[in-house]
Amino acid sequence: MNEMGEKSKPDIRFAGFTEAWEQHELGDVAEFNPKSTLPDSFEYVDLESVVGTDLISHRTELRPTAPSRAQRLARRGDIFYQTVRPYQKNNYLFDFPCNDYVFSTGYAQMRPSIDSRFLFSRLQEELFVKAVLDRCTGTSYPAINANDLSEIEVKVPCDKAEQIKIGATFKSLDHLITLHQREHDKTVNIKKAMLEKMFPKEGEDKPEIRFAGFSDVWEQRKLSSMADVTDTMHATAPLEDNKTQFRMIRTSSVRNGNLYSEKTDSVDEKTYTKWSDRIRLQKGDVVFSREAPIGESAVIPEDEYKYFLGQRMVGIRSKENLSPEFLNVTFLAPKFRNEVAIRNAESTTVANFGIPSIKSYELDVPSLQEQRQIGSLFTALDHLITLHQRELSKLQNMKKALLGKMFV
Repeated sequence: MNEMGEKSKPDIRFAGFTEAWEQHELGDVAEFNPKSTLPDSFEYVDLESVVGTDLISHRTELRPTAPSRAQRLARRGDIFYQTVRPYQKNNYLFDFPCNDYVFSTGYAQMRPSIDSRFLFSRLQEELFVKAVLDRCTGTSYPAINANDLSEIEVKVPCDKAEQIKIGATFKSLDHLITLHQREHDKTVNIKKAMLEKMFPKEGEDKPEIRFAGFSDVWEQRKLSSMADVTDTMHATAPLEDNKTQFRMIRTSSVRNGNLYSEKTDSVDEKTYTKWSDRIRLQKGDVVFSREAPIGESAVIPEDEYKYFLGQRMVGIRSKENLSPEFLNVTFLAPKFRNEVAIRNAESTTVANFGIPSIKSYELDVPSLQEQRQIGSLFTALDHLITLHQRELSKLQNMKKALLGKMFV
């Protein structure tokens, strides 16, 4: 049996293609590290410049002063394969009509004689990555040299038209993945900027950006005057193998203002009833982690689950003058995050935010109407971030599945 298996046809094919795929060494279907003369000035791409299959940065260099590793002059259709830690799959298909991009020798440069997009997608497939890792040297920084890489065998459709169709499929998927990643990152950055601008800075009583119609100063109020705070010190409840509707929230269940129900612990109804007399949660309660990671919070939604507090978690039930969504966002705002950073820096053991500190924490608070508008804005941003993340995950899983099925 050869290293890539005896199969000669993929599980999924485009209609009209039936021939067996041929086996070749990479060096037979691509020229490795072709010789070139560097231009006097060029755009340099180092190992930090490619993330996934995206070129995220490059910098202008002059030949006399450029790094010694700047040697691989790119031509359209060339593939640049990261030879150090190849499991990261930070590889790039150069598709610009330019002749002034130079890549680091940390990449093996391939100039394919077959369809570039097909070969590039093939190099991302898990079986190929495993074949590369099997030939790597080193443990912390496994690496492969170009000669060993060129000897790895791959199977290729005899018909160039099939290569092109497969390559185009993954090009479209990569394009969609990139779009959703950008939209996700853009929305995350908008949220971060709004957290900076929509809450007063230290020593100020008005934010930089406000909704129209609001001009009053924000007041400082102790949290205990605006909400009831409850915690629990009970032992971890016995967990159920079968998922139930009764869920215990732990510190890892909340991140970035959101509750992840799949990261809550499932318990039986008896356990829920036993522990939930004091720590039962309802829609609109805010949960807060008082130990590492400090200050992660979320608002309890109305869904199919019945939640209660686990260890190191605090429940906060707002009174009529405090919006739960606004309170949740307050825990993400710079003022509170700075307080968390100080506690982490000063702690010699496990940093925590005890109940007295939480109750006495002074919030910057606008009118209830303004609170609600701010809370609604960030709820909408979180919804968009979640949608993009779900779509991104779905596309990435689809690509992974097709990579396993459309190649031999």
